[in-house]
Amino acid sequence: MTQSEVYIYGMTVLSTIHLLKGKFPAPDAYQEIQETFVMPGGEAANCAIVLSNLGVRVSLDGCFLGEQTEKPLLQYLSDWKVDCSKMTCEPGFDGWRDIVFCDGEHRTVFGWFVANLFGERRLWTIPSETAIEESKCVALDPFFGEQSAWVAELCQRHHRDYVTIDCHWDSAIAQHARAVICSREFLDREYSQSDHGQLLDKYREMCKGLVIFTFGSKEILYSSPNLGHRLTFTPFNVNVVDTLAAGDTFRAGVVYGVLKGMPDDETVRFASACAALACTRFPSVRQPPEMEEIVELIISRKQEET
Repeated sequence: MTQSEVYIYGMTVLSTIHLLKGKFPAPDAYQEIQETFVMPGGEAANCAIVLSNLGVRVSLDGCFLGEQTEKPLLQYLSDWKVDCSKMTCEPGFDGWRDIVFCDGEHRTVFGWFVANLFGERRLWTIPSETAIEESKCVALDPFFGEQSAWVAELCQRHHRDYVTIDCHWDSAIAQHARAVICSREFLDREYSQSDHGQLLDKYREMCKGLVIFTFGSKEILYSSPNLGHRLTFTPFNVNVVDTLAAGDTFRAGVVYGVLKGMPDDETVRFASACAALACTRFPSVRQPPEMEEIVELIISRKQEET
């Protein structure tokens, strides 16, 4: 197989996604299911699909495949030309799965992530140093303890840029990343008492790369040592159908920008356009953004600003 440009180490799950006809029901209430899809999910898998659709050669690693997930995941991901040769099936393990309910504006996720991440068995692979060395760029999920830290260390050893998500400013993974993206959910959970602007300044002080705070449809905050100060970007205005994979698609856009050597502000704009387009369809990455529509959306914004 042709050598991959991006090595992705992280979360791959088999998702059962239900689109509801109305809002998610209150306790003891009812809501009709309009459509159901069974397809890959997780930060890493979604990133891989989006990048592959943009013409990037990607290699996926991280979560073990399971007896219930191996066949559908490999079939679907191979259709998107994602290299899954480093993924391993664990005997006696059902696989990483989740169940998602989407009502257009919100998504509610059920799963076994705590049990899988903090159980007695390690349910993810040992990272491939060879794959990291042979890649041009790495996308890293920080959820896998020593193995995630090892990916970051290997990237430094082999001088490979990596993009990560939802890390504390004092973590080595965040501090050495070419870009770190923190979601609203992460910031609300881990830094609920912090001013976002001051927190961004702390990240910029401690981290060598681009730091991005995302807040859904609200203004993006970002900064980097290169920029030297806080900047904002207003997300693109689109007709939102599904927000489930918006964050994963945004990260894919950042990885693409880093891979192609885009300036930081251009990377944020490109990633925001990717995420906006993902929100216009259900499920988001079943029809990942095409380069032509990304460029068209960016150009339309520039024309509005002139």
